[in-house]
Amino acid sequence: MTRAHPETLGRLSPDGRWGGAVTRRALPPSDEALALAPAVRARLASIWMSQAATEARVARSFQMVHESLTRLDVDPALAALAARAVDDEHRHAALCEDLAGRYAGGPCGPHAALPHTPPAHPGASPRLRDALFVVGQCALNETFASAYLGAAYQGARTPIARAALRELLEDEIDHSRLGWAYLDRAPADLKRELSDWLVPVTICNLREWRKIALPDDDALAAHGVPPHEVAHAALSEALGGLLLPGFAHVGLDTRALERWIRQGAPVPELGPELAERAS
Repeated sequence: MTRAHPETLGRLSPDGRWGGAVTRRALPPSDEALALAPAVRARLASIWMSQAATEARVARSFQMVHESLTRLDVDPALAALAARAVDDEHRHAALCEDLAGRYAGGPCGPHAALPHTPPAHPGASPRLRDALFVVGQCALNETFASAYLGAAYQGARTPIARAALRELLEDEIDHSRLGWAYLDRAPADLKRELSDWLVPVTICNLREWRKIALPDDDALAAHGVPPHEVAHAALSEALGGLLLPGFAHVGLDTRALERWIRQGAPVPELGPELAERAS
């Protein structure tokens, strides 16, 4: 029985990916969680509750992705996948609450309601702004999310953590494909405009991932929380090994992005010009 809060479960759609279920597969028992020291259990419960709040905020982002794709007049099937992703993220929030409850030893939640401030991209046309939001949320954020979750899965040892991470990872890979599918079919003139924004939006996306507070050691790795060094290495690998060739493959001009990566992918504080492009 799930330990997610009824309020969170109430957001799930019976028409979602798994017909209203939180996961594709039943999760295994979590007896190993209760064997941990109380302080460790409390820390892991807090981490998973925080992740639940983040997943719920991403659901609002995917609602905007769906609206953007609809305005961009894409294939209705692609827009429908974005609509399904909204429910996916609500399922993710419920799954993370369930994990928190397993570590806490009882039901948790509801998760906090995080503020959601979408990027404004001042100076961009409405069409470009919609395209930037799709690229930023799907091609960039969900690819980084897949890299992070892949690293977490590799280090996880407990059955419950591995099962939960596998469920999350499968969906995030799917969500990233939305962005790549859109870019592959985007008009040539829009691809030229997007190319000019590629470095600043990548910097801002990567900055948020580098802000995640993670342990300096692998004390929590078995439970799906990788150390700082491992997570950052996975993000860097995704940047150079997936995002750079991916953007080139769909026809974007990646020369500036490649130069920035060769410089070590520095993520400076935003100056006025960069802030205008990335906000």
